[in-house]
Amino acid sequence: MNIDYLIIGQGISGTLLSRSLIKEGKKVIVIDDGDSSSSSKVASGVINPVTGKRLVKTWMIDQFLPFAWNAYREIEDEFSISLITKCNILDFHLTKDAAQLFNERPEIEKEYLHKADNEDNWTEYFRFNYGIGEIDPCFLVNIRVMLGNWRAYLAESNSLLQNKFSLDDCTITEHHVSYKNISAKKLIFCDGAVCSDNPYFNRLPWSKDKGEVLIASIPGLPANNIYKQGINIVPWQGDLFWIGATHDWKFTAMQPSASFLKQTEDHLNYWLKLPYTIIDHLVAARPANVERRPFVGLHPIMPSVGIFNGMGTKGCSVAPYFAHRFAKHLAHNSPLMPEVDIKRFTKILSR
Repeated sequence: MNIDYLIIGQGISGTLLSRSLIKEGKKVIVIDDGDSSSSSKVASGVINPVTGKRLVKTWMIDQFLPFAWNAYREIEDEFSISLITKCNILDFHLTKDAAQLFNERPEIEKEYLHKADNEDNWTEYFRFNYGIGEIDPCFLVNIRVMLGNWRAYLAESNSLLQNKFSLDDCTITEHHVSYKNISAKKLIFCDGAVCSDNPYFNRLPWSKDKGEVLIASIPGLPANNIYKQGINIVPWQGDLFWIGATHDWKFTAMQPSASFLKQTEDHLNYWLKLPYTIIDHLVAARPANVERRPFVGLHPIMPSVGIFNGMGTKGCSVAPYFAHRFAKHLAHNSPLMPEVDIKRFTKILSR
């Protein structure tokens, strides 16, 4: 079988890149083993325009927000599904200093940061002493619905191999890749954190980040907001909410930890007035990197091998934009942004 692109991984990155390439008229096959614990399937789906304790505007968010909205709405129309919603984040200030910092930022970031209206309406749901800030607009993407519908489309169009990929099954030359009975022009890795062990890309500045989350039933909590106070409570499905997440760059095992469970339950018992039930405890490794910029492009020594990866916690916001740009680069040789092009690592990748 002759194809244009063999894509490894069908998380957020692999889904959006394969879709962009198919829109360019390219023949694509995606290999994915359906791992239920992949970082994409554990991710909250939140697109937040501000980041960090200092509440600074996220890199390129003014370009990412409208592009992501249009891209996800287009997928909604294609599959007749509900995928993306506009929402807000209610930031319950934990300390007086946190409240002061938030209240000072709107003078700089008036576009996204506001003082929440009707704070008294939330006293029946939460305990808080220092007021509530609002981040608006934000988006919430139902990643599981997107991945499931795209996987079904790939399977129906004979563009999906549901098995575990191994480089040992590949023959790779500068201009060609063979995998079992498939002959491809290029092999693109969109396989998340495992790519940090890939011999073609293991020299990139990866910083794998283990995250833990809880899924909890919270009957009565309105599901049209995201709630934040150190941890985030994010609508998941029905009366279920995604609660988390941690960042652990020194993890030695991918097992859920009792310490995270206890710490999160203690915080919920302090903050949340409503009764809740823990349904699940999930863990995954995010494909983060030291630069906090995606890895996009073709290997400088072996141009038949490429990467679309390293999105970290920002996959929902940055992947639609750069999937489109990378597909244009592959199909029409349009330039990539230097900030994401892996040519910036030519020296270390050429060793």
